[in-house]
Amino acid sequence: MSDVKSVNKKVKEFLCDRWNGSKGDEENSWVVNYESVSIYLRIREIDWFTDDWDSTVIVELSSIILFDVECSNELFEHIARTNGDSLFGAIFATASSWNETKGYCDLVMNHRLMGNHLTKDELNLSIVALGVVMEEFRKEYLEMFGGTPVNDVDIFGDENGD
Repeated sequence: MSDVKSVNKKVKEFLCDRWNGSKGDEENSWVVNYESVSIYLRIREIDWFTDDWDSTVIVELSSIILFDVECSNELFEHIARTNGDSLFGAIFATASSWNETKGYCDLVMNHRLMGNHLTKDELNLSIVALGVVMEEFRKEYLEMFGGTPVNDVDIFGDENGD
């Protein structure tokens, strides 16, 4: 059975074959850029009680759609009504990481792969698919609900913009 360390090693090998991936901030994590989209990969173990496994390793791919979107019933209804239509991944809202004012959220696209039997093609196609749909979701959600585009934020700069 696979463990986090062996799946992380496999992901590293797969990324080195095609992508210019770099280590992420968390242990067993990676960052891959697909055009203007940064995709974060995190390898972790989850409880998965079946006849074959007590746990399984997943590879979680995520990318921020927009920062600081004003929370509204219309936003949450749109996410709830359209998430099932997405050919890849799901969108969720989380507390805003940039705006300390209540009532704002960040929108994130997330998709998970089973790491125990991960193939190079599955990982590569998932990165491409997530990169492609992210461009469309960013345009759609920005136009409909506003927010701050990821490319407009200096993630590594200081809070004062200095």
